[in-house]
Amino acid sequence: MKKNDVTLTLGQIATGGLIGLVGGWICLFVFENLIWQVLIGDRVNHGFWVGLSLLVSLGVTYGIAIMGAGVGMRYVSQRFGVDIPLKPLCSGAFLGPPAVVGLLALLNVPWEIFGKPNLILALLIPVLKTLAYVVSLPMRGWVSLGLPVTVWYILAVPLGAILGYRLASVEDTEISAEQV
Repeated sequence: MKKNDVTLTLGQIATGGLIGLVGGWICLFVFENLIWQVLIGDRVNHGFWVGLSLLVSLGVTYGIAIMGAGVGMRYVSQRFGVDIPLKPLCSGAFLGPPAVVGLLALLNVPWEIFGKPNLILALLIPVLKTLAYVVSLPMRGWVSLGLPVTVWYILAVPLGAILGYRLASVEDTEISAEQV
């Protein structure tokens, strides 16, 4: 990996994380302080409308954070002479935070819910426990140090975006090689 590639990647992570964080904060401010407190206030008490308003708020906030980070990362890459399509960039950015949720879920899997294991579960559960432990090891170390998990969510968007467009280009290369 060349020095230029490392600088590009670090620039994308910093820019994507910062723009995503600022975009999320702005949306949080707008929805929480303006829409929820001023416009909606105590006027809406029915569970359906509160749930629908919350769903719209979360969707718009998440979408703006993802698009802002994606466009910022694309801008940085264009400054380095690399043109990245927005679709795989945003697809990867969209999947980054749910991956963090999955890693956090692996920290406390209640393995006893499977009850008394039959032969298949008796063989499968130890393998799954070991796999879950190894996959969640970075998150375990982070949490055991008492560091905020929010940092993972902030970095998940640009890291997911980078993986998204790099893996998409691998698939494109494989498809074009098959067509020749």
